[in-house]
Amino acid sequence: MADAFFTMNGNVRAIGSIRRGASGQPQSLEASIPDGDTAGIHIEGSGSVRFLGVDTPEKNFSLAGSSVQRRLDSAEWEAYLTDPFLPQFGPFDLDTDLANHLRTRIGVGAGINHRVHGDFAERVLIGLIQADMNALGQIPSTFGYFLSFSFEVFDSFGRFLAFINRNQPTGNSPGPRPPSYNERMLEQGAAMPFFVWPNIDPFRESPSILDAVIAPGTASQVAGTTPGLRRARELVRQARAKGIGLFNPSAPLRFEAFEVRYLGRREAPNRAVIDLSRNDNVMLQPQHYFRIPHAEDRLFIPPTFVPLFVSRGWRLEGWA
Repeated sequence: MADAFFTMNGNVRAIGSIRRGASGQPQSLEASIPDGDTAGIHIEGSGSVRFLGVDTPEKNFSLAGSSVQRRLDSAEWEAYLTDPFLPQFGPFDLDTDLANHLRTRIGVGAGINHRVHGDFAERVLIGLIQADMNALGQIPSTFGYFLSFSFEVFDSFGRFLAFINRNQPTGNSPGPRPPSYNERMLEQGAAMPFFVWPNIDPFRESPSILDAVIAPGTASQVAGTTPGLRRARELVRQARAKGIGLFNPSAPLRFEAFEVRYLGRREAPNRAVIDLSRNDNVMLQPQHYFRIPHAEDRLFIPPTFVPLFVSRGWRLEGWA
C-alpha cells in the first residue's frame, strides 16, 4: 500500500500500512503491536505510531542507571516498586505530598500488576484491529490505517503521534467507520486518558496554537462543549462505573503508566496540570497532579507552554 500525506481542514492526515519485517513483507498483526498504545505502521520515516490522548501500562521499561528494558513483572521492577524510596536506590527529590501519595500504592505485586494490565491492553488493541480486518475482509498485507495528527507530529523517540483508525476509502461500506482506536481503548477500559496540551486534536481543534489556549475560568465549559473531548472523558467514566479493565475493583491498576516512567527514571514529573472539571484559573505545579483524582479531568501543560498560559491569566498554585 502506498503511503500518502494530505491536508484536510487544516489538519495533517496520513494513510499507512502494517509495518514490514526484514523480508519486506508485512509483519503479523501480533508482531506489529508492541503494546496497547503503540502500533507498528509503515509510514516513511517512522516504524511506530504512538496514540495521542491515551496511555496504557508499560510492559517493559528501564530503571534509572540502566539502558536495558526490563519486564515490569521482573524481579528488579518488583523489588523497586515495593519501595522506590529506599536509600539503596539513591536520592529522589519528590515533593513530600506526592511521595506520601505514591506510598499508598507501592508494595509487593505492584510491578506484576502493571505488566498484567499492559498485556491486557495489548490484547485489546490486537483484537480491535483484527476485528476491523475481518469487517473489511482484509489481511495484514492489504489492511491500512488512517491517521490524524495534532500540533506535534513526532515524540522524543521519533515516533509519530496520532489519532488512529482503520482506513476505509469506501466511505460507509461495509458500515460507518467506528471511533478511533484511541477512543475504543478508553471504552474498553484498556487505556487511561492522557491529555497533553496542545496535542488534544481532534478532541479540540483551533486555527492556531494561540487560539488553542483555554481561557481562565472556562476549562470545564470547554471540556463539556467540545464533542470529542467530552466523549473521551465520558468513555472513561463509563469504564470506571462498569469496573472493567484498568478499573477492575478486584485488581485495579496501581500506578498509571506515566508514574512508572518517572519513577523508573527517578525524575520528578514536569508538566503542569489544569483541572478540566473546574472553571477556575488555577494551574497546579507538576507534582500536584494527584490532587485531581480522575485522570480524565487532567490536562497536562508542558513546561515550554506554561508562560503562555500565565500570560493569558492562569494562576500558578503550589509552585516554589
